[in-house]
Amino acid sequence: MRIIEDLRGEKPIAIIGLGNTLRRDDGVGVYVASRLKNLLRGIRGVEVIVAEDRVDYAAKELEKVNPRLIIVIDAMEFHGIPGEIRVVKLEDVEEPYAYTHRIPMKTIFTLMGIEAPTYVIGIQVASRDFGEGLSREVKVAGDEVIEFLMKILRGS
Repeated sequence: MRIIEDLRGEKPIAIIGLGNTLRRDDGVGVYVASRLKNLLRGIRGVEVIVAEDRVDYAAKELEKVNPRLIIVIDAMEFHGIPGEIRVVKLEDVEEPYAYTHRIPMKTIFTLMGIEAPTYVIGIQVASRDFGEGLSREVKVAGDEVIEFLMKILRGS
């Protein structure tokens, strides 16, 4: 993947956290983005968007930011081990949509003319039952993503 190479440049990097915090592990993207928003406050060139389940909101915010790179953090169902992390290019995500959101991100981004390279950091869920709080495995994976992105973004 070229994600590290795409971190270099003059335009900002956008990090989007997606998910529904009332559906247990589905809220992992919101958890990660909320933590990063606080931890990266004051770091130039990084815009963190906590979009929850509003992909359309994320797209509108991206239009304002005009990023060089987009990193989406979301819960995914790829039949892996709970807490497993996968990084995929948005264009490689197959339809039907692997996310919990009704409107496919690829479709919205295309319609809005968003062309920045987009990577999805997907975390395999353990539970999407109604309720609050992440499972232990998914929270650990979310914390790993936070640590990884903090290390890279503070160094770029």
